[in-house]
Amino acid sequence: MRIVLRGPRPSVADASEALRRFARATGLPKELLHDLLVIADEVVSNWLKYGRTGAKEPEMEIQASVEPSRLLLRFTDTGPAFNPLEVESPDLDIPLEERPIGGLGVHLVRALTDSQRYERTNGRNMLVLSRTIG
Repeated sequence: MRIVLRGPRPSVADASEALRRFARATGLPKELLHDLLVIADEVVSNWLKYGRTGAKEPEMEIQASVEPSRLLLRFTDTGPAFNPLEVESPDLDIPLEERPIGGLGVHLVRALTDSQRYERTNGRNMLVLSRTIG
């Protein structure tokens, strides 16, 4: 599955609908679909909020595939260089009202995937995530 988000009003809903169709077509378990949607929501929301600034034609491409026993996700965007894997995990033992803002989305993405890799190539960010199926 491949979807490209661009133009004046790309949304998380666009990505979510494409991923729902992908999950149905590939027979992904419902609990994995839920996690997939949370991951996409976090990554796409951050891009919409921060990654579109400064780009002449902001664009995010999402690719999803199923390999034997593994879901592979790749998010590529034209935003400023940003490695989300360098964001420190939040200290969840600190009371919510005392925690600094940010970092929880990256924490969720890490918790819901088995492996994460980031690279910056040809002016694009690429985040590759994988998750075991079953």
